[in-house]
Amino acid sequence: MRSWSSYHNSPSDDHQEYDVHGNLIVAEAGDFEAETPTEQFAMAQADARPKALARRVFGRKKRGLEFYKIFHLIMMLYLYLYCSRIPELVPSLHIGAALQPILLIGMIMTKTTKSLFKTDIGKTMFAFMLWVGLCVPFSVWKGGSFTTWLTTVQALVLLFFMAAFIRSTEDCFRAMYMVALAMATIGVLTLVMGGSTGGSDTSTRLGLGSAVDTLSDANFLALYLVVGIPFLIFAISYKKGLMRIALFFMIVPVLAGFARTGSRMGMLALGVGMLLFFAFATAIERIVIVMGGILFVALAISLLPQQISDRFTTFFKASSAAQAEAAASAEVRKVLFLRSVALSFEHPFLGVGPGEFIDAEAEEATAAGKRPLWHFTHNSYTELSSETGFPGLFLFLFAFWRAYAGLSRIRSKYKYTLVGRAALFLQIAVLMSCVGAFFLSIAYSGLLYAILGISAAYKQAVEREVQEAEADRLAAAPMAAEPALA
Repeated sequence: MRSWSSYHNSPSDDHQEYDVHGNLIVAEAGDFEAETPTEQFAMAQADARPKALARRVFGRKKRGLEFYKIFHLIMMLYLYLYCSRIPELVPSLHIGAALQPILLIGMIMTKTTKSLFKTDIGKTMFAFMLWVGLCVPFSVWKGGSFTTWLTTVQALVLLFFMAAFIRSTEDCFRAMYMVALAMATIGVLTLVMGGSTGGSDTSTRLGLGSAVDTLSDANFLALYLVVGIPFLIFAISYKKGLMRIALFFMIVPVLAGFARTGSRMGMLALGVGMLLFFAFATAIERIVIVMGGILFVALAISLLPQQISDRFTTFFKASSAAQAEAAASAEVRKVLFLRSVALSFEHPFLGVGPGEFIDAEAEEATAAGKRPLWHFTHNSYTELSSETGFPGLFLFLFAFWRAYAGLSRIRSKYKYTLVGRAALFLQIAVLMSCVGAFFLSIAYSGLLYAILGISAAYKQAVEREVQEAEADRLAAAPMAAEPALA
């Protein structure tokens, strides 16, 4: 019997073929010489294997209502609120705070308090949270660092909830659907009630909420919107009927809202994500990507305000007021990057304290007779290396690497099925988030944690259902009657 890991690592996999039922066609000597019409037909039949195998393994109905499902649905609401940032827009509701105790009780009742530690991502992010806490006593301002650590703990709670209440691939599909709805909500709200970024009366860039809200910053808003696109595309595959049509049209406000942010970071993240999608897309999807991209660019050029268009096309040199602002922003980011790298090597082990780059940089600049920058690093990687040392950065990078690499086997084994497409779109979201993290200080909380949580839960769910299907196969028939599924 072959294990899940040995299936993907065996050097002979490239020479194995399967019929439409997923049964292994054993190769004999001489089988790989000239292909007869019969052999060509067998190879064509083998192309259907991923779908046949997916039908045999995933989505099997279980009798009765599973008790954890009650808390799963509550967690879906919590995930929607967390990703849509609605509690920030309507702080008086306190919905998220009200749901947390219920979910914590649910973890105790379902005995799933330790589920997070069954995944490599969960264990890594728990270690990251502990390391951030360890850095607090050595911070340049302990009070500020403690607050940042509490924010990290709060974000980690979401991963605990996901590990406890997302158990099947169908649960994961529903979680991705909720993220899609959250991003569609942000897109609609951005066009309906969005205003100038940061509350400025002069800026033409779009933000959402008051100056203290996460999405009031145009770059944060852009990242949320572009990361929502792969979730929306997956949801269109997942849902049927009128909901599929509605989700398709929800891409319009998401793209329109993103365009109005004038975020070059968002443009880069979207481009990288679409390149990955293009690499694994079907022929029809590739045509849609190219034609859709051309249409989007044409509409953006003709409909966006000139200041926004100038910003998208400016990086270091300027010939207009809008371009001057964009070029100045790029120059400030460059200086911040260099200062954060310098602080990283000055404090390589514990850093200057979680969330304390601004204070540490200002203190050193003042001592040297220079003007402090008074900005965050605008780079999550140097944010962590300067504030928590290189160990904190390593844990963060390792979690994202596992989130991406761990989905590759699922994507390739079940390609062109809903299971494989979910893995692909999660990978796109992870990659987009990594690009966004290079331009934003978002290491301690936010959308990144939701993506990590879904990725960890999805890998766990796929592995669990493969094991359950194999156990059912062995119970129903002798071992030699049918080849192993995993």
